[in-house]
Amino acid sequence: MKLLFIINPVAGKGKTRDAIPIIEKFCTARNIEYAIHETNAAGEATQVVRDTCTGYSAVIAAGGDGTVLEVTNGLSGTDIPLGILPLGSGNDFARALNMPIGFSNVERALNIIADKPAFPVDLAKFNGRVFLNIASIGFDAEIVRDLHKIKRFIKGKSAYLVSVFVKFLTYKPKKVEYVIDGSKVVENTFLAAICNGVCYGGGMKVNPNGSITDGFLDVIHIEPVPRYKIPFLLVKFIKGEHLSLPVVKTYRCKEIQIHSNDLVVNVDGECAMTTPVTIRLAPLSLNVIGNI
Repeated sequence: MKLLFIINPVAGKGKTRDAIPIIEKFCTARNIEYAIHETNAAGEATQVVRDTCTGYSAVIAAGGDGTVLEVTNGLSGTDIPLGILPLGSGNDFARALNMPIGFSNVERALNIIADKPAFPVDLAKFNGRVFLNIASIGFDAEIVRDLHKIKRFIKGKSAYLVSVFVKFLTYKPKKVEYVIDGSKVVENTFLAAICNGVCYGGGMKVNPNGSITDGFLDVIHIEPVPRYKIPFLLVKFIKGEHLSLPVVKTYRCKEIQIHSNDLVVNVDGECAMTTPVTIRLAPLSLNVIGNI
């Protein structure tokens, strides 16, 4: 076995680098060849993986969802499996793989990576890129966009809370045109999530019945509600108890087009683009290592 570890040193409040001695000790004890690359800039992981992954048994993303997304884009089109050491703040795709999360569980995660066989999962493709978990537009996507601005002045969880509060006061629903497997739908949208995975935002169960191997995208659409009802809606949303609410519609599809202009799109926790966009499912097109 030969493993390439991609380390994001700023993930997990800078603690990811502390996992390196554990990785080195584990690989030495198990007689595993390995290499470690620490990233220094956004997008670097994708290019490093594309350039160097040949010959490795697996590539391991050590960090959060952003690191996993970059490594996945580097591995796209290859048969080399993705492994995850979930050391970021969200770790949502790692949850779908039932991987142990956090610095205290690094050795447990390494044992799974070394001992479990790889298996294929679905990917979603857009604009020449891929994502594993969830893309969204609306309320939550604008929170993510504004969070990057607020973090210039406020750090940590306080920045997120401020972003949510400001959006709660100012958000205006959007009239959005969707084409879902060829059928046109026009909706007033509070939030729409296009899901391959189950949860995002550190465990919010937006798609509680989802599967990463079923060959479908799940679209969770939420209509606007009076502002005073938003907290109630979000509590249900976080717990995965929202699907039966009258303001929620669900669709299953292979492709979705969003034709409305200039809506920010949140992809696995990153503001990746603005609409219009087409998202297509690529069934069972990435090999991963997990505990399921």
